[in-house]
Amino acid sequence: MKKFIAAPFGNYIKTKNTISVSGSWTVEKRTGRIIQIVKTLRYTKRGWVNKIGLRNPGITIGLPKHKENEVFSIAGIEKEDWRIFAEKIPKDFNVEVNMSCPNIDEHHIEGIEDFDPSTREWFIGKISPLTTFEELDSYINSFKFKQIHACNTLPVEKGGLSGKELIPYTTKFVKHIKENYPEVEVIAGGGIDSIKDVEYYKEIGADHVSFGTVCFNPLKLRKLV
Repeated sequence: MKKFIAAPFGNYIKTKNTISVSGSWTVEKRTGRIIQIVKTLRYTKRGWVNKIGLRNPGITIGLPKHKENEVFSIAGIEKEDWRIFAEKIPKDFNVEVNMSCPNIDEHHIEGIEDFDPSTREWFIGKISPLTTFEELDSYINSFKFKQIHACNTLPVEKGGLSGKELIPYTTKFVKHIKENYPEVEVIAGGGIDSIKDVEYYKEIGADHVSFGTVCFNPLKLRKLV
């Protein structure tokens, strides 16, 4: 079982026992990250909420930072983005396709099929808690993902919610994928802040786990990694 540090935490946290996911990167730069963090990142009774919205300096900056043992997370928000991604991202890069940020008006997915998964150890599709089984089946069959990362933050009034509320969503996706697509690996994320949570996801069939907002707590993260 591999342990991932989810984006954007993977931009900053690198350990020998985990795989860092950088990004999520977009074709064009999206400014205002610090302002959005200050304005929207809050801890609530339900968990962490943010409305950062994939703020990043763009893939021109991101590509040179990529390391061989990391995963490069990308998100298409314009119709031509996937053509540009396919042209610029080397074929041996490990890639996570973020199709599910709740703080983006629309994700464009046309063109993901142009990526060749056979040249990449990790070719991951990151889905929303609200993804339907029909959509998930289409993603797996059309885009040939080797792994599915379940799941991203839950859309709420003030942004995206992470934490324990994601566990039921992740659970149903793990079970659906392992029952119907046993060849596809599942990366379970959502609500993990203890070894008990890791063991739970392993018991229901997850192949790997991803750590997100637990990264705000260095002591808990250290125990997990």
